[in-house]
Amino acid sequence: MENRKWTQEECDYLQDKWGMISIPSIAANLGRTVQAVKVKAYKIGLRRHLHSGIEITINELAKALGKGSSYSWILDRWCRYGLPVKMKKSINKEYKVIDIDKFWKWAEKNKDIVDFSKFEKDMLGAEPKWADEKREADMAAVKYKKTPWTREEDNTLINMLNSYRYSYRDISDRLRRTGGAIKRRMCDLGLKQRPLKADNHIPWTNEEIKILLNLRSKGYSPEIIAQRLGEKRSALAVRGKIERMELVSSNGEARRDVPGGC
Repeated sequence: MENRKWTQEECDYLQDKWGMISIPSIAANLGRTVQAVKVKAYKIGLRRHLHSGIEITINELAKALGKGSSYSWILDRWCRYGLPVKMKKSINKEYKVIDIDKFWKWAEKNKDIVDFSKFEKDMLGAEPKWADEKREADMAAVKYKKTPWTREEDNTLINMLNSYRYSYRDISDRLRRTGGAIKRRMCDLGLKQRPLKADNHIPWTNEEIKILLNLRSKGYSPEIIAQRLGEKRSALAVRGKIERMELVSSNGEARRDVPGGC
């Protein structure tokens, strides 16, 4: 059985199914042994699909983005927004993989929920131009903490609120927390005090809106946009303007119809 010549039809089938179904299944469908299939695949230039350079596992994607082995984090967070994941099989294992080109197209539409701050350039091969802009935007936002709040930070927050002299931006600069994070923490602690209100009734100029749209399209956060706009615009004012322009939802994520999970 193993000495018979491979037909073009068999070779086409092997190339088409390689990585899509298990090697034993390919062998069974072709009436050949697993070893014969593996040898032929090697001879015609096929490699294990996980290292083809076209597709990578979700775990490998998480590592490339600097998320360690946050496999479940990627699935839970991103699949709700249509991350184009599919299943592939090796000899004994089944993997969730993603086509790199499809990842780039998905990520461009979902800049609000991806973080490129720890994503080294060209880790996935050639990158689209916008990836560098997004990386720069996320690195600019790195100064803001994402770690659990400490008791010392809580005390500082309470003291600053009790003095009734500080705005959200003042507190944000002191604690290195975003305006949204500060607002959530005040709710978590059940605090009634509030920072000084910014004057949100100052009309937005066309130039400000142009800057906002340009920076937002590159993936910059409201905090960084507010800094670029100057003292009269707080991060919360920027976020509110974005929400009114229907660029993001009230929870800070891109406004869109949320598709089903993977």
